[in-house]
Amino acid sequence: MSAHFDPIRFLLNGQDVTVNVHPTERLSTVLRDTLGRTGTKVGCDAGDCGACTVVIDGHQACACLTPVAQVANLPVTTIEGLSSSDMVSRLQQCFLQHGAAQCGICTPGMLMSAANLLDGNANPSRSEVEEALGGVLCRCTGYTKIIDAVLEVSSFSTEPEDPPAGQAVGSSINRLDGFEKVMGQDLFGADQIPENAVSLRIIRSPYHHATFKIGDKDGWISDNPGILAVFTARDIPGKNCFGVIPPYSDQPVLAEKTCLFLGEAIAIVAGESDAVADLDLSEFPVTWQEQEAMLEPAGARALDASLLHGNRKENILVRGFVERGDAKTGLAKADHVVEASFTTPFIEHAYIEPEAGYAIRKGNRIEIFGCTQAPHMDRETVAEIMGLAEDKIRIMPSSCGGGFGSKIDVSFQPLVALVAWHLDRPAFIAYSRGESMRTTTKRHPSEITIKIGCDNDGKITGIEFDGVFNTGAYASWGPTVANRVPIHASGPYFVPNYRATATAVHTHCVPSGAFRGFGVPQAAIALEQVFDQLADKADIDRLKIRLINALDNNMPTVTGQIFTQGVGIRQCLEALKPIWQKACKKAAEHNANADNPNLR
Repeated sequence: MSAHFDPIRFLLNGQDVTVNVHPTERLSTVLRDTLGRTGTKVGCDAGDCGACTVVIDGHQACACLTPVAQVANLPVTTIEGLSSSDMVSRLQQCFLQHGAAQCGICTPGMLMSAANLLDGNANPSRSEVEEALGGVLCRCTGYTKIIDAVLEVSSFSTEPEDPPAGQAVGSSINRLDGFEKVMGQDLFGADQIPENAVSLRIIRSPYHHATFKIGDKDGWISDNPGILAVFTARDIPGKNCFGVIPPYSDQPVLAEKTCLFLGEAIAIVAGESDAVADLDLSEFPVTWQEQEAMLEPAGARALDASLLHGNRKENILVRGFVERGDAKTGLAKADHVVEASFTTPFIEHAYIEPEAGYAIRKGNRIEIFGCTQAPHMDRETVAEIMGLAEDKIRIMPSSCGGGFGSKIDVSFQPLVALVAWHLDRPAFIAYSRGESMRTTTKRHPSEITIKIGCDNDGKITGIEFDGVFNTGAYASWGPTVANRVPIHASGPYFVPNYRATATAVHTHCVPSGAFRGFGVPQAAIALEQVFDQLADKADIDRLKIRLINALDNNMPTVTGQIFTQGVGIRQCLEALKPIWQKACKKAAEHNANADNPNLR
């Protein structure tokens, strides 16, 4: 029997609405789930991202932090209510013109904050715009396009036309899906839930490494009304294994006896949405036996270390290697040599939209809707897991609220497919921010050592590079990282003598995956720092030493590739000269003043 609550009335986008919900229910939940206003997005449920920004009685507020009782008898405006004024229409057009709406998940929050500012200040300064939008995060634009769009609203006159055919390069064109994004109509993974859908919660390992045993599932289900079923690895009809590179596939959808990282899934709980939302997962009947965890590559490669995967000696997933000329000889001939080591950590992709979506069974077919960067790969993977032909799987990508590489791997897709298949009801899941951060792939941590030498003229004579990458418990994109890094670790420079190795090592950490560059940013961070050190040691300007060694058309890379056109690093470095010289002059003046006590 459902609880009874006193009705709460408020004015939503100019219309009276009444809801019968718990007075402490989040306003964001009421707007989206009760009233169907999915233009208000949810990224964190903690007031950090600002995607859920609305205007309450003339003031910006995070709807995820606002109990619905606090808006009783007050006016609330969401993205769906913005289009009634000329100013707002100009604002939305400016967003389109400047490319301020990219993935679009933050766009409703940005527009709400901007409209609230412009309501009281039609000609704000740049700093005022920055202050007003400061509570809304964006992971795509770098904010400049958004700020420029808001500043142009007061002077905006007409909607720009797309350039004529053949003249698009260098011109600003409207996104095909831009209108839906600025109107709050674009559908993301959590914005569309089928009727009669069951909700999912995932039982996950609380340890980095543990064995487990699941107890009386049926008794637990009986004790929790509204819970329909619990699914484990035994319920997977096909192959309980996935991975983005088939020869290296090694990750189970649901672990069978042993978990290799904190957050690994062992069971799916499916039930009616209210029952699942109120569930205390700490009471789930599972016993854990924590095991020794190896979180760093050095420990995982020790002689006495246990193997995460029995066929991978020393816990090494794969090695990458590139050699050109003779690096040792080149370094021996150098007039100046620098050697240094660097480390980089795990990095979270931090897309605003957590993983979300649903699956529907239609006869002997499965349809999946949700956020993904790789629908065709999802289709192949889900087909194997479900034991179905690929033409029995349909992937319908929602708009993707940021991905940056991590949403190439599957996450929720096989989970909702499994439940929908067995229960013959739509199955929906939306990861919490914490669940997303704990369980999805990260940028590979690295341990890099570089030795580089040059002659007195600043020309590189040789480079030795060695990188070790923490690939986590499962392969994901580890083979790509280990093989790509040695190819690119020389940077955009001509290196006659070169030797580079990279090793991907398994640990009991969350899997590392794709993240904008597949390991190359880590290598670039190290290389550019040793370049600075080498320039200082050779007493050559830091920009100049890069220009001396910059690749150009018709010059070979370390892998022997020769590009006859399009190599632009020299032009990029030349364009930096005025700024660099100005910065050097300023630094010299600062140092001179610091050395002169009369000018301090």
